[in-house]
Formats: sequence, C-alpha cells, structure tokens
Amino acid sequence: MRRVAAVSRWRDQQQKRLDDLKTQAGEAARRHQAHQARLNLLENLKTQYAFSAGEQVSSLLMKGTARFRGQLDNLSLMQKQEMMLSEIELRSVNERVVNQHRQVKMCDKVIEKRMNAINQKKAKAEQKMLDELAMQASARRHQCC
Repeated sequence: MRRVAAVSRWRDQQQKRLDDLKTQAGEAARRHQAHQARLNLLENLKTQYAFSAGEQVSSLLMKGTARFRGQLDNLSLMQKQEMMLSEIELRSVNERVVNQHRQVKMCDKVIEKRMNAINQKKAKAEQKMLDELAMQASARRHQCC
C-alpha cells in the first residue's frame, strides 16, 4: 500500500505539471492568434493604400505612400516571423502536453496494476482463511458423529 501511495503522490505531481503545461499551451495559442490578427491587420492596411488606375496623384503623395507601404511590408515580414516563432512555440508546448499526458496515464496504469495485485492478494488470503475454516468445520462434524 505504501508503494501505491508513493506512486499516487508522484502521479499528483505529474498531473499538476500537466495542468501547468495546459495553461502554457492556452497562453501560447492566444499569443499565436494575436500575431495572426496583427498580420491580418497589416495586410489589410497595405490594400487600403493602393492607388487605382487612372487616379491622378502628386509625386510627393506617391513617394510618401510608397515609403509607408514599404514600412508596412517590413512590418508584415517581421510579423510573419513572429507568427512563425509563436507557431513553433505552440507546437512545442502541445508536444510537451501530450508527453506529460502519457506520463499521467502511465502512472494511472501502474497504480491500477498495483491495486489489482493488492486486491488479488487479499482475495487469496480471504479464500485461504475460508478454506481453513471450512476444513475445521468439516473436521468437527466428523468428530461429533
């Protein structure tokens, strides 16, 4: 029974780690979604600053808009990199969650096997005691009659 208690404590620690990793995975997913939303916003901004064909625009406005679009392109590129990094982080955390979940399930199986072994020992001991009592009762009946 002590072994089961020790494994149970270890399982509880593993479960706590799993819960912490799930929290980290949720935070990583939120960060990834935020990066995706910012990238979408930047991409939408680029399309808003496009000139239509035949539209007359001053050269100064054209230069300023081109420079601004260039900055938007750079920001989009940096945001794509941030999004890729957050995706890698999200995958890593999710992988750790899966591995930790396996640890918890392994602990559950060990506990279950040990409890089954203990219960089988108890059942055998009970059966042995019942057999001995039955033999004693049978011996008494034979002595009396």
